[in-house]
Amino acid sequence: MRRLMQDLLFMGAIGAGALWTVQQAVRRSRWFEFSGKSVIITGGSRGLGLEIARELVSAGARVAICARTGEDVRAAVEELRAQGGQVFGSVSDVRDRDAVQSFVDRTVVEYGTVDVLFNVAGVMKVGPLDEMNEGDFREAMEINCWGSLHTMLAVLPVMRQRGWGRIVNVASIGGKLAVPHMLPYDASKFALVGLSTGLRTELMQEGILVTTACPTLMRTGSPRNAQFKGQHRKEHGWFSIGGAVPLISMNAARAARQILRACQNGDGEVYITNVLSPVVWAARLAPTLTGEILALVNRLLPEPGGIGQDAAFGYESQSSLSPSILTTLGDRAAARNNELRPRTA
Repeated sequence: MRRLMQDLLFMGAIGAGALWTVQQAVRRSRWFEFSGKSVIITGGSRGLGLEIARELVSAGARVAICARTGEDVRAAVEELRAQGGQVFGSVSDVRDRDAVQSFVDRTVVEYGTVDVLFNVAGVMKVGPLDEMNEGDFREAMEINCWGSLHTMLAVLPVMRQRGWGRIVNVASIGGKLAVPHMLPYDASKFALVGLSTGLRTELMQEGILVTTACPTLMRTGSPRNAQFKGQHRKEHGWFSIGGAVPLISMNAARAARQILRACQNGDGEVYITNVLSPVVWAARLAPTLTGEILALVNRLLPEPGGIGQDAAFGYESQSSLSPSILTTLGDRAAARNNELRPRTA
């Protein structure tokens, strides 16, 4: 019996080694450089999208960014051009399919083609279920899921014509494990994960690889411009602290580099993590138990009340908890990533 177990373990190790070798060979065959590539980034004027744009400009890519606010787009384009990048920006709302198509068409005119698409644009509202309404769910789906579909449908004809393309959909750990008090966001990101995974299956035969990136909490500075409902100051406090603690959250520039590497590898679904990222490991290894733990965490979060179903931006929800020494890293990220300018729509 002991010999049989040894033989099984040996064969298992050989099989695992063979699979790893094949995987690395496939990755090498799919690898490409960003230099000279034409790249679109939605939501490229702030936060993670801006970090991705910085990395791409450094790598020699030709970059087109879009966002909803003209001042944000102008500030990002100025910074990226000062970095030496070939960049242009467009004020486009990904919910508007015609606006998205116009943006993609302009990119083709400016750069000749679209090689890579990064869907980063997103919206987030935080609060208990009882303070959410149907409109909150609809908005999250329209931007986080439908918006990504609009851009993908717009670039597909160009990529199909060349028989090559890369698409990266930035979902979230919230698209794999429902985080309490973020239900519209969770639902939309779960939908995006399913859409992205299905598109990879259908498009791979045409030379177009779709990557689904699921980051953990990142220090982008985004809590300032997220929206909070119910007891909004308390909601903003716990959220901004969680997004600033190194053990729980990760540096946004590091996240951007991992996402770019996954795109270059042609990976399917990837978790974007720091060294520890306990929530990610828990979600992968024990999803049911993790869900039970999050249900207990939910009991500690603020109850309904406060401003009710009205919503306040993070910069309107400051308290003794945030900003504070506990949110220092997140506050620095906000200054770095163009998040200090208030978002009004």
